[in-house]
Formats: sequence, C-alpha cells, structure tokens
Amino acid sequence: MNFECDEKTPVVWVVYGDKRKDMSKAEKFGPMKEVFSSLGKTYNPDALISHARHVLDDAQEGDYLLVVGDPTLCAICMAVMLERLDTVNVLRWDRDNLTYAPLRLDFAWQ
Repeated sequence: MNFECDEKTPVVWVVYGDKRKDMSKAEKFGPMKEVFSSLGKTYNPDALISHARHVLDDAQEGDYLLVVGDPTLCAICMAVMLERLDTVNVLRWDRDNLTYAPLRLDFAWQ
C-alpha cells in the first residue's frame, strides 16, 4: 500500500487507556490517543471491532500502537491496523532500561 508521507507527528494509539498505569514515557513518541477507554462486563465482538475501526481510521504509517490491556483488544487493534497498513510500529516495554522501545513489524508480502 502506498501512503503519501507528510511531516506529521506520529500518533501513539493506546489500546486501553488505564488511568492506573503510568504510560507517560510513551509520550516522547507522539501524542497519545486511546482506542478503548472503558468496557462493560459483556464483550460484543462486532461492536469492539467496529469501534476500533472507527477510532483507528486516522492511523497512518509511522504511528505507534501501544499494546497494553486485554490481549483480545490488543489483537483487535493490531488486526484493524493491518487491514490498512503493511507495517505497524509497536512500543514494547524495556524492563532493563525502564522505557518504551519501538519495534517495527513488517507484514508486507515480498
């Protein structure tokens, strides 16, 4: 897929915005936007996927996905981003250096 590059600041898409966790070290990669901020007790898979598609509609190459929270929500967000993009940048926690480290995942078929 070809996307025109612009000089925009990358966005950090936070899968689940848990206010109890300090994710401030991810802010150095760009402004943070939550995909999911609250959920009810019952999951409606269709609604979750639809919501993620709506929120991540603005995601572009160069943005980051901060995979925190429920693994199912993380999988939904990764799948939704891969519907549009060949590569996804994720931020993973580096326990040794106590910071987030970027990891570029390239799913393009060669």
